[in-house]
Amino acid sequence: MKNIIAATLTSLLICVGFYQVNLDSDSEFERWALKHGKRYFGDEKTYRQSIYFQNKQMIDEHNKRTDVTYLMGENQFMAITNEEFVGLYLNPLSPEKQNEQDQIITKTNPKSPEPKIEQNLKEEYDWRGYAPVKDTGNCASSWAMAATNAIEAQYAIVKGIKVTLSAQNVIDCDGDWVGCDGIPTVFTQPQQAYEHARTRGILTESEYPYVGRRDYYSCQQSQLAPWKILSYMQNNDDIDYMRGFLQILRVQPLSVRVDATNWQFYSSGVFSLCSSLYKNSNYFALAIGYDYSNKNWRVQASFGKSWGEFGTIRLAPGNTCGLINEGVFVTLL
Repeated sequence: MKNIIAATLTSLLICVGFYQVNLDSDSEFERWALKHGKRYFGDEKTYRQSIYFQNKQMIDEHNKRTDVTYLMGENQFMAITNEEFVGLYLNPLSPEKQNEQDQIITKTNPKSPEPKIEQNLKEEYDWRGYAPVKDTGNCASSWAMAATNAIEAQYAIVKGIKVTLSAQNVIDCDGDWVGCDGIPTVFTQPQQAYEHARTRGILTESEYPYVGRRDYYSCQQSQLAPWKILSYMQNNDDIDYMRGFLQILRVQPLSVRVDATNWQFYSSGVFSLCSSLYKNSNYFALAIGYDYSNKNWRVQASFGKSWGEFGTIRLAPGNTCGLINEGVFVTLL
């Protein structure tokens, strides 16, 4: 009903000239929809088309600026608003959890939200290619994909084994999570996936394919799976949180919780338009590198390879997007 009302209003605004949409450009929108497997009809199509062209105009205007450090690009999110992007694809904390987690993170990480990197840590780390870039599709499952990515990377680094583990296995079989519903109900979101990997193991993607939804009581894992971990731990270096994060990143990637509110159309460059506060973090990703020479982090998302720089984003130095607030790493058996 909301979409129908919005579509009707949009149609009226187009007629009176508030939206400068060239209706001759239908084919451009339709080519985009076909490429990304989107299907719209009637008022819904009119509404989504108007959003598409508004986003296109915003991207064009942004990329013409000379004061920005990153570029935007068209992708699978062109026909949704930023509010929809956050609600459909990210994992924001509930208002109740925001205050609770602010108190917890203050106790566990009392350092400045923008700590300085030690001058003697001038190494560069790059773990690209050690874990496959995944795509959550229409499911807010970044928590499961970041965790399986961290385990996959560790198998590749330590044992020389390339494996793609099933995020769907974790989504279906982890009884403490809400699947694709978005807003978490517990504090240790990806850690639930790690606990499943520690106690029951995870099947491979080919054994348990991703479908991008969760049907309760639909777990298809009937026995222990071979892909297990020994333990998982959150970075909690009391002396220097940043230094501890970098020391772990030197030997393996970490799953992280970040503020991805404005990541919707990121295409390339160094990004910093985000909050470092833990309460604003709403997405799980994989920290895969730090480039000391160019002063940026490298983070792997789960929006597919066509998003960003082949599925990754570069973040400015410091605690950009809250990168170091919650870093989790694993050890294997």
